[in-house]
Amino acid sequence: MSNYQHFKLCIDFGNSRIKCAVFENDEIIFSEAFEKFPLNDLKKIFKKFPLIASSIICSVIKTPKNILAFLNEKTQLTELNHHTKIPLKNKYASPETLGKDRLAVSCGALSFFPKTNLLLINCGTCITFDFVNSKQEYLGGSISLGLEMRFKALHHFTQKLPLVSKKEIKQLIGTDTSTSILTGVINGTIAEIEGTIKNYEAKYSGLQIVITGGDADFLKKHLKNRIFAAPNLTLIGLNSILNHSQIH
Repeated sequence: MSNYQHFKLCIDFGNSRIKCAVFENDEIIFSEAFEKFPLNDLKKIFKKFPLIASSIICSVIKTPKNILAFLNEKTQLTELNHHTKIPLKNKYASPETLGKDRLAVSCGALSFFPKTNLLLINCGTCITFDFVNSKQEYLGGSISLGLEMRFKALHHFTQKLPLVSKKEIKQLIGTDTSTSILTGVINGTIAEIEGTIKNYEAKYSGLQIVITGGDADFLKKHLKNRIFAAPNLTLIGLNSILNHSQIH
């Protein structure tokens, strides 16, 4: 029988989706993604897991007040920010401006690869690169356009280019406008990721590369490097942060 006292709820409010997971110790026992997250959906999770004792929210958007009020009433709530105690040293020059999802992903990777030079690639609305060194220090990284944003930008800022959707393409040369956009966006993104990996590998020995995010599976099969895929890395990181903050 499950030990309810260890149940924790982790919620990631992203730009495109809201992802939730219930953890028992360090194991995900329930997860779901939502395009919108009304209070009734949260109440359904608590109906299924009524004795969730603690929760943590990571949000890059404004969190609905009724969600916060409910979690404050039902659980010991942690809202991830630059003051939250985390299992790494944040050496970002402006920690208050660092995306909370980038911090959560970095902490999640430490669960798999402690004391290792880590390059974390999060392929979502944006593509972010984050670096954690073997001393477990977060140094920073870079932010680039995600696939969907690239397709939309080409359509929005031109008069004649169509809006193209992501799909597999193996050719190098586009033979019409749609395939030219596909090969430009997809092959260009792959070249950007591989070039960034190459630059980090030249500077840091024993580099472990971790990829996550909604487009991770699509992009990973096109990449030549040996990469560890972790689909729930943000949520795993939030659980790690929650564990750490409760101990400290």
